[in-house]
Amino acid sequence: MGDRIKPIIGAWATGFAIAYVAVPNFFNPAMPAPAFEPVVDNLMLSTALYQIIAVVFFDWAVQKSGQAMHTAWVIGLSMILLVDVNYVMVGRRELTPALISVVTILVIWSGVAFVYDKLSDTA
Repeated sequence: MGDRIKPIIGAWATGFAIAYVAVPNFFNPAMPAPAFEPVVDNLMLSTALYQIIAVVFFDWAVQKSGQAMHTAWVIGLSMILLVDVNYVMVGRRELTPALISVVTILVIWSGVAFVYDKLSDTA
């Protein structure tokens, strides 16, 4: 894992930065007020923690598949199908925030994979 620390940190920083800007500025304004209090109230800390978990999982999946962008899009499209498509179909999310979420998710995971690939020694 030592040789993967640079791409892991780079991928995490990219996902964190994009999510930290995109979610509160584009996605959250399209959504109604949250129904529940957040588990971690600090936006920067909650985004950082989520991205750590997501990128460690991403790194594991890339090690299995060998393809960062392919892995990122599988994860991103799975998120979109499980949440956005499902929530629109069952009436729990309006179409506009769902579409904003789709774009945000694809940009985050594409950025994560791009930086991970660039910082990986196995090119």
